Amino acid sequence: MQDQASSLKSSQIVSVISGKGGVGKTLVSTNMAAVIAESGRKVLLLDADVGFTNADILLGAYPKFTMKDFVNHKCSIEELVTPTKYGLDLMSLGGDVTDLLATNELVLKDFAVHFLKLLDHYDLVIMDMPPGFSNSYMPFLTLTDDFVIMTTPEPTSVVNTYTMIKLLSLKGINGENIHVVANMVQNSKDATKLMERLTEVVEKFAGNKVSSVTLMKEHPLVVKSIQDRELFVVRYRSIQPAFSIMRIASNLLKENINKKDENTLIQRFLNFFRGEYR
Repeated sequence: MQDQASSLKSSQIVSVISGKGGVGKTLVSTNMAAVIAESGRKVLLLDADVGFTNADILLGAYPKFTMKDFVNHKCSIEELVTPTKYGLDLMSLGGDVTDLLATNELVLKDFAVHFLKLLDHYDLVIMDMPPGFSNSYMPFLTLTDDFVIMTTPEPTSVVNTYTMIKLLSLKGINGENIHVVANMVQNSKDATKLMERLTEVVEKFAGNKVSSVTLMKEHPLVVKSIQDRELFVVRYRSIQPAFSIMRIASNLLKENINKKDENTLIQRFLNFFRGEYR
């Protein structure tokens, strides 16, 4: 099913998922989308976290329509797309469609069919998915080429991350690559050990392979960027979380999008503090 759906589109599809909420999915999705758009790609960010959509707030964008408008024939699928000041496009399903989805489970499936028609207009599409797993979102997950799975170093979050990967494997949804991102890291050494253990368990018991692991440390400027409604990867490019975002983006694109800085002494020095080990 995944291969059949993937054959119908030409853009690279990335799903940002998590086993639980509050781990920074939207924060990473928006900053990652901006970095990739900055590299010259045409990028669409789909905020599919129904009922809790807030990518528009972080991007300083103001969508005119939501999926409810589309379902009620008040707008076209193209009119759901909102340009942003960061050079990427945003499509938000909106926070007003929970009742609609609860009464009609076919709504998302029908929307996904129309969404598919937009994909040829973009080089890369990032889908910020709701936390946890729901069969309702299978039409979107089957399109996915790469998964970015968000977690934190908290044991419960790590267990939920393993469960998510296991569920995807059982559903036959593997993607080409799985990238794990540990957010809100305070102790890099402990977090590294925990993530190494997670990858071992995933490969041994879930029948899947983790392509990369990236640590994002806690940083006060990340909090400030949220309060100021600005993306930290644009405003504060030299902090560790910004380097982590660039690394994730480079892994997805399979090229170094930060080449212009690689030859500087300070950049080589900072490589030791990016929180990467694979």
